[in-house]
Amino acid sequence: MPLLKLDMHVHTEKSPDAHTRINDLPALIRSKGLDGIAITEHDYFEPTIFDDVIILPGVEVSSAEGHIIALGIIEIIPRNLSADETIQRIRDQGGVAVIPHPYDPVCECVKLHSLRSMPDAVETMNADALSFMISSYLARRDARKFNLPEVGGSDSHIPQSIGDCHTLVNSASRSVNDILSAIRAGRTRPVGGPTSLMNKWRKLSYKFK
Repeated sequence: MPLLKLDMHVHTEKSPDAHTRINDLPALIRSKGLDGIAITEHDYFEPTIFDDVIILPGVEVSSAEGHIIALGIIEIIPRNLSADETIQRIRDQGGVAVIPHPYDPVCECVKLHSLRSMPDAVETMNADALSFMISSYLARRDARKFNLPEVGGSDSHIPQSIGDCHTLVNSASRSVNDILSAIRAGRTRPVGGPTSLMNKWRKLSYKFK
């Protein structure tokens, strides 16, 4: 099985608060030593395909209780549904539901203990989290308590931070379906660290340009 390096949480210019250009993605992915990324815009879904890198179709859905990442879907999930219904609608499309940054103090966070429908995975490493070590520890604790796979993502909003956290995936192939199956089966390991202070400053500078 190939061991793929995938950043599971990337925003581009299609998100109102992000600044990475879509056409720059293949070069950025290769320069970071990644095999691919999941594009997870805020409540916006427009699948992107490149020949030489993996792009997982996704969206970061604003549920009534907080954000939920949908991977491998085929159409947009409405916002402001309950977290449980959001997860069910993702599954109805054959997608994978991931709870991102469940303990980042400045994000809208879904808590696992409040759910009736468990997600397929938990983002236990989010490079953009305000308190990276504490957030990662608490998210990992919950993932293991509920026996859920762990993934990592940069939550990148600028090109420089792509890949700061990513996921090692033991997938049968580079196809989207095999990658989604590997996530569901827990053949994943999040790696990386927090986004640098320089890149946090860059993110702010992009915002005010």
